[in-house]
Amino acid sequence: MTPHWTRTPAGRVTRLRGASTEVIELALTPLPEDAPAVVTFRPPPVTSAAEIVACALDELEAAALRLFPAWLPAAEHLEGPGGAGVPAVRAVALELAATTRHFGPFLADLAEEALRERQGPPAPDRPSATRPDTARPGAETRPAGSRPRRRPIAIRFAPEVRAAGLARVVAESYRRAGAVLLVDVPDGLDPRRQLALAAAGEWLAAHGGFAVWLAGADLPAAGRVTAYPVRLPEHVAELLATAGDAPPGDAPATGPTPATLTYPPVEGRPRADSAAETALEAALVEAAWAAGRVWNRRYPARPHYVIDLVWPSERCAVEIDGDEHRGPHKFAHDRRRDVLLQLDGFAVLRFTNHQVLTELGQVLAHLEQYLRSRRTDAHKEKK
Repeated sequence: MTPHWTRTPAGRVTRLRGASTEVIELALTPLPEDAPAVVTFRPPPVTSAAEIVACALDELEAAALRLFPAWLPAAEHLEGPGGAGVPAVRAVALELAATTRHFGPFLADLAEEALRERQGPPAPDRPSATRPDTARPGAETRPAGSRPRRRPIAIRFAPEVRAAGLARVVAESYRRAGAVLLVDVPDGLDPRRQLALAAAGEWLAAHGGFAVWLAGADLPAAGRVTAYPVRLPEHVAELLATAGDAPPGDAPATGPTPATLTYPPVEGRPRADSAAETALEAALVEAAWAAGRVWNRRYPARPHYVIDLVWPSERCAVEIDGDEHRGPHKFAHDRRRDVLLQLDGFAVLRFTNHQVLTELGQVLAHLEQYLRSRRTDAHKEKK
């Protein structure tokens, strides 16, 4: 049986059967070489297709801003939210658009917005360098799962332009030919909400060029949608056979907050959708003792596992756990990975998002102490 993503073309809505959204995400971690970029959308509890589409576009735009500069590598080292940075990043975006299918004005505006948010809030009343009548917002903070603030980009460009542009940006972030919106269909939707969700998926597929995969609960009121069985990789199938469906006792499963978009890390970088990983890297980059670290890279000896943060020479693996790790299968997957890493001689240090964000000094002290001790032991062994 061929993988389902080879039979689900862009611009279509399909139904994936035989696995939950959580399990499909596990099966696509790390992303197979021949798969498109896959992001997971958990829709809001509304009854209008237009509201679902607007929410999805806002979430995708927020993701694109956080993924920057993965989709515009030439902008990696541009500095400053104003001055030369803004015209430079716009020029880089327009240069990319000139040789690709990206729409230049949209990509340039998105790049400018991303640069400004990356560098922090603008000075009060500072106008845009390119549009003097438009003030640009700074970096936003919002509760997890709440809808992103509508930015000027959402006002300047039609939804169709945003959908197509964001699909290309998501694909480019992961160096993939296309993008998939994996929609987690919640249980208990009444017929009206089923129809709205299906219609929203069709709009995003038609206008954005996404392949839209529906997973989770059925949508009997939404008409016939082509269904494809999910072929699970061997390690995930084995995990399901041994872990069962019950959540672990010390980490009860919690449902995701509605109206969220989650997406995999870009290899070699902290997760763009993790405030904890971003904050930890910002602190580590200033620490000489933290040299040699690698973020979110598959473990060569067991390539179906990705380690959040690793110091290969010191054989120190660090996992940063958020709510997404508390589902029963992901929890079991993480624990199995820990055991295998330990058998390979790694120490596995685990911190929660809350610890990193509220006790960063203690986390850094723990990491520094451990790495220095490993280096001291290694030095002694060489003598």
